[in-house]
Amino acid sequence: MGYFLLFNWLTEAGARVAIYLSSNNLPLLHFYTLGEFVLLSFFYRTLFPQHGFFRKYFVVILTTVSLLIVLNTIFLQSIYAFNSYAKTLVQIILIIYAIVYFFHLPEAPSFQKSESWYRAPLDQMNPGGMSNFRKHEGWSLRLINSAVLIYYCGSLFIFMFSNVFIQKSVIYHSFWIFNALLNFLFQVLVLLGLWRVAFRRPKLSF
Repeated sequence: MGYFLLFNWLTEAGARVAIYLSSNNLPLLHFYTLGEFVLLSFFYRTLFPQHGFFRKYFVVILTTVSLLIVLNTIFLQSIYAFNSYAKTLVQIILIIYAIVYFFHLPEAPSFQKSESWYRAPLDQMNPGGMSNFRKHEGWSLRLINSAVLIYYCGSLFIFMFSNVFIQKSVIYHSFWIFNALLNFLFQVLVLLGLWRVAFRRPKLSF
């Protein structure tokens, strides 16, 4: 998730530079939509059950949706226009990810089996610290997942009807201010979740 947040910041910085240079920054939105889907898909892949549907068909889902995003830019919506079709598709999928994660929450481990190489030594050296860390890690994942659900549910209809709103400047600007506030809330919640994990790692006792 940290990689996605960095990607988000860099894209926003690029968009602001493009505006400053009086250039069309919508090509960045097309690029961001693809990167957003890929990075968050990999993030949720680590959270879903090992033998679940998503993990089983991850490559198929990732490849198919990524191809649809690219084809939308090539054939349907120009790189210099809002890619509302692709953006809406990605947002719906990410909302599904978040809902499915909450649905599987009781059985979803804080760490996957693939990370057991460091879990066992930590458990043996400081079982109490590791237990507390897992609680914080689980809380952080729920917070980040909530941030994803809130942001993408809130902004779904903004991007879905962006090409309609652009005809009405007052509504257009109002909705984009609302989207900016949602994005700010999203980033704050994600940073808080990452901070709780990064600064509450268990101390090793020998």
